[in-house]
Amino acid sequence: MKKLFTLIALCAMAFVACDNTDDGPTGGTSNHNLQLKLASESVMHFGVEGGQGQIKFDLVEAETEAQATRFSPVEPPMPEASAKADWVTDVRIGDGVVDFVVAANDAEERSTSITVKYGTQSFIVMVMQDGVVLPDVTFNPTHLGGTYYGKMRTRGFDYFVILSDMQPKAVTSKPSNATEYRFDIYASEGSAFNSTHRVPVGTYKLDLTRSGEPGTIDGFKDCSYLFDANYNVTTYRDATVVVTEDSIIADVTLTNGEIHHVEYHGSTVMEDYSEPTYADVYPVSQYTSDINFNVTGGYISAYYRGDYFGIGMDNWFLHMIEQKAGFSGVYLLFDFIVPKSVGGWENQQGFVGEYNIFTETPSDYSYTIGAGRLRDDSLQLYAWYLNCVGGQVDMSQAAPLRGGTVKVESTGGNNYKVTVDSFDDNGNKIQGTFEAVLGDYDNQSCD
Repeated sequence: MKKLFTLIALCAMAFVACDNTDDGPTGGTSNHNLQLKLASESVMHFGVEGGQGQIKFDLVEAETEAQATRFSPVEPPMPEASAKADWVTDVRIGDGVVDFVVAANDAEERSTSITVKYGTQSFIVMVMQDGVVLPDVTFNPTHLGGTYYGKMRTRGFDYFVILSDMQPKAVTSKPSNATEYRFDIYASEGSAFNSTHRVPVGTYKLDLTRSGEPGTIDGFKDCSYLFDANYNVTTYRDATVVVTEDSIIADVTLTNGEIHHVEYHGSTVMEDYSEPTYADVYPVSQYTSDINFNVTGGYISAYYRGDYFGIGMDNWFLHMIEQKAGFSGVYLLFDFIVPKSVGGWENQQGFVGEYNIFTETPSDYSYTIGAGRLRDDSLQLYAWYLNCVGGQVDMSQAAPLRGGTVKVESTGGNNYKVTVDSFDDNGNKIQGTFEAVLGDYDNQSCD
């Protein structure tokens, strides 16, 4: 179902610099010690008649500096609250409370959210209201599963979420008799690989254009769908998913016209699969001797991705295959990082240069490549030597490049020569040349 890519996928890099001595935006004294906490339910239900509601919150001493609010006035603290929908009115802040009014509803079931902010901190509370038109199906899943794919040529970070009445088994299958609602969502917040993955708080809408923008759900039929107990798959015509600190609520219209309401309460950390991956294996390289290659007549595809890593540099992703027909032979993958001054997409030779492969964060990313590694779901990242047979990567003949240099030269027209002087994670040298014609260009930049 969920399409797993066998080519490279990249994780965003974020760098944060904080100076705790700064004044707030108003120039006054800043309070770094208060933390905003929700003190009431994160999902509130109202009947068709509507009525008054109240959210409770606390401002408590932060346990760590990272939790503290920056630039919040000390005398007095002034949180803010706002509702997304116009049928929630009279939103007022009191002493540790937010009061609001929900209007009567003479249409179908509806939902919205109220956001409470304090400095840079915030939480959301979902407001749900019954309607005259009731859903055809109400489903209360007991398990949350899924996997985190990171940032794959999109602005948003990809979380594949499964809401089920049984422990989710895998992306490609499910337990017998289980019902699973699956959503491929894109968030503005990433997660660290090799860690627990919490679904980011927010509201997500089905996007049939597959933009990959934060706040969207991939509407493709193999990415978001209902997988019922009889193994039938039904896709979505419309869907809204709201994630709070302790709940996930989904309102879905299937392509057959049925309206489904899905309401999960519990931890929003996705449960792990039991699937083994090559990311659990070290060393990844299964070679026991040095690797030497000399390819002529190969084929190169180049993809410009703009500031894909968010580091103020441009990224060119090149993959090159020895035999284009049948996609077989030596297969090289590289993510080249070059300065913006090279010219971006307008300079279609912008990847020419000599690159250093790094394992530690460099002071200057110009003309560098991250050391090759596997992501948790076995996708190859950054710099790799592989062999393909009939379009399939043979992981017994795959080696991440962990250091050294890669040089790309133009030999005239659309012809290029790539020289590799590197080594893998098993201590083997990887050296050789790859001469090829560049046949494919694509601008995949989201800048």
